[in-house]
Amino acid sequence: MNLLAYPWWLLPLALFAVPLAVVLAVNHWRFHREGTSQHLVLGLFVTACWLGAIILILQRVQ
Repeated sequence: MNLLAYPWWLLPLALFAVPLAVVLAVNHWRFHREGTSQHLVLGLFVTACWLGAIILILQRVQ
């Protein structure tokens, strides 16, 4: 399975949106709170951005 064959934005989007949705759902249903930590969201976003940059660089090198 070649991860670079998919559109470059698909993997970073999934790695940002899926954990964020899970955290929001758990906080809403388990702890009856709305929202989540801003540090968690920022960390997920920065990780997704770095991963997107690495994927773009690797696609250009190939």
